[in-house]
Amino acid sequence: MMPLQVKLQRVVKATKDEAMTVEQAAEYLKVPKQYIPVLVARSDDLKMIGDETIIAKRDKTNIWLVGACVGLFFFTVAVLPGMLG
Repeated sequence: MMPLQVKLQRVVKATKDEAMTVEQAAEYLKVPKQYIPVLVARSDDLKMIGDETIIAKRDKTNIWLVGACVGLFFFTVAVLPGMLG
């Protein structure tokens, strides 16, 4: 059986806006809504905004990957041809 905080994390990330209210989460997991902040605190990928909204944390590693790809593309197109000929 999957832990409740993992189940909550998956359902929040599956929503369109990667956000959910405490009431929606409590209804989905069939637990009292007072228990939802405890589950969010146990999860590394979720955080509470105010008292009523749960959001998924953004992954910041994607920005580094995009930057590295742009740098490699620039090197390949602009610098490498000048070095070769």
